[in-house]
Amino acid sequence: MAEQISAQSVADANVEAQKLQKKPGKRRVLTGKMGMVITVLAIGLAIFQLYTAFFGVLPTMQQRSFHVAFILPMIFLLYPALKSSPRDHATWYDILFAVLAGACSLYVFFMYEDLANRAGEFYDYEVYLGALFVTLVFIAGRRVLGFALPAFCFLFLLFGYYGRSMPGPIRHFGLSVTRIIEELYLTTDGLFGMVTGVSATYIYLFVLFGAFLTSTKTSDFFNDFSMALTGHRKGGPAKISVLSSALMGTISGSTSANVATTGAFTIPLMKSIGYEPHFAGAVEAAASTGGQIMPPVMGAAAFIIADALNVPYTKVLVCAIVPALLYFWGIWCSLSLEASRLGLRGLDKDKLPRIGSVLLKSGYKAIPLLVIIYFLVRGYNALYSGCWGIACCVVLSFVKKEDRLDLKTFLNTLKDGSLGALSVAMACIIVGNVIGMMGATGVALRVGDAVLALTEQGSKAFVDLFATKFSLTLGLTQVHLIATMIVTLLIATLLGMGMPTTASYVMASAVAAPALIKLGVQPLDSHMFVFFYAVLSSVTPPVCVGAYTAAGLAGADPNKTAFAGVKLALPGFLVPFIFVLAPEILLTNASNWVVTIQAMVSAVVGVFLLSAGTENYFMAPLHWYERILAFAGALSLLYPGTMTDVFGLAVLVVLWVLTRTRANKA
Repeated sequence: MAEQISAQSVADANVEAQKLQKKPGKRRVLTGKMGMVITVLAIGLAIFQLYTAFFGVLPTMQQRSFHVAFILPMIFLLYPALKSSPRDHATWYDILFAVLAGACSLYVFFMYEDLANRAGEFYDYEVYLGALFVTLVFIAGRRVLGFALPAFCFLFLLFGYYGRSMPGPIRHFGLSVTRIIEELYLTTDGLFGMVTGVSATYIYLFVLFGAFLTSTKTSDFFNDFSMALTGHRKGGPAKISVLSSALMGTISGSTSANVATTGAFTIPLMKSIGYEPHFAGAVEAAASTGGQIMPPVMGAAAFIIADALNVPYTKVLVCAIVPALLYFWGIWCSLSLEASRLGLRGLDKDKLPRIGSVLLKSGYKAIPLLVIIYFLVRGYNALYSGCWGIACCVVLSFVKKEDRLDLKTFLNTLKDGSLGALSVAMACIIVGNVIGMMGATGVALRVGDAVLALTEQGSKAFVDLFATKFSLTLGLTQVHLIATMIVTLLIATLLGMGMPTTASYVMASAVAAPALIKLGVQPLDSHMFVFFYAVLSSVTPPVCVGAYTAAGLAGADPNKTAFAGVKLALPGFLVPFIFVLAPEILLTNASNWVVTIQAMVSAVVGVFLLSAGTENYFMAPLHWYERILAFAGALSLLYPGTMTDVFGLAVLVVLWVLTRTRANKA
């Protein structure tokens, strides 16, 4: 099969990947005057964002409201209300909604000083404007995001109003309709809140940065580099998928975009050497999901972490390095073991690009990424760093004629960046309903306390039972922490089903992160814990957008692909437990490098043993008792402690001897 992998087929795969990335989905394709309106709005938004990023953002309320004044009108014009709505032109009510949404946002933009000086006082007509604006936000959210997230956010409006009827810890004094509208429309705690602020600065700029990298064909470089480095290895195309998805994740931060960009290229290659379609799709889904936790861009939620904790974005990046590498290491091990079990080989090395040739020909395309890292390390904020990354893309596009950004291509790239940011921006805006109601009612802390109380009771019962029956000495604090982490995992995963990562993280962190912090977990570590599971919800059934996108490319059953993806990503579900129980493994917590390196080594070996258990293969297929032993050794290595590490390493040696002996006999 390797002979079929020609330069032309690689080029065709790259073209197909770019088409899939730009595919509008359910978006309208407008032409004529309305198409010109969309172009003006999209390019105008891009120019505004670049200007404020270079020369300083506007006052908080102005920056956010002006951003929203572009986003909502474009959504109403581009996203039809119903499946039966026309796809080639906007209806009269779409235009009306677009004008009203823009007017409501611009009112806040122009009146922000007056609103600030009035200190909570408002006019009656502003309540009506606010009611109209909130309604339009829900209508726009339903068009872009479907029913799940808007319905969930609407429940919080009902929660705010019917507070006195709520049970237990979520009961509160109740908010009037006027108070709810004021909170959502006229303050920086609602729809123009912190999450919208992150969308109006960091998120948009890095989506635009990704659009420029696409225009300059940087994805081609990543694919070629991955092929040259790993294509000849055992199960090579699957490893190409892992490496290229990790590299694309450094700039994309979106699971679906990552799948579309690299999957159209890697999935056919995986199928060509013998991987089943559902497994090929699962590899791409799991690898692309990990792209959201891969520095330096990561997912949009990473910017929210930095903003919420008021820490430098570089600290979030450094914190994520080891967990991200462990996640991809787990997938890599699973692929190697699966390839050995199936007897798969890599591609013919003679048919693959040479790494030296790739670096010489296209290595310069990685410079914008290095420029961003340089500015971040030097202490500049992510916004300013991203601007220089974009500027670098434009300059480097002139190196080769075929990559050159002429005026038309430049403007189209600005437009693509704005359109690509619409869905994540809409998610950030509508989640403001949740944040606003939680802040106004003060319920987040009470729910966190309730979670702590529930897990504490369960932990006490667990400790008493096992201490009595098995004469074990169990630490209540440690058991309580583990129980709270399990509940947090469930909350983040459930909230993430059918919702964008950003929305899932914001809602889960508001409830779960304070509970973890109260148990002694560092604030950044607790938010990273929640963020990890919000990301993994993209591959978790029954609603997993990343897995479904990959299944479509692979021509496989979506549910079969999703469950195979969970199996591959299983080490990722345990990585957050590792860095909470052994915080020294994170580079941001490293104080004793001997301890940190020991924790890293044990985690690396533990993840390998876990992959062996899930794939039911080491040097040879495992017997049932060997598989149990592999899981036990993996958990021992992943749990901090010298004795547990010794036991885990002993398991590794025993399994190696047993399976190697059987392999030699075979």
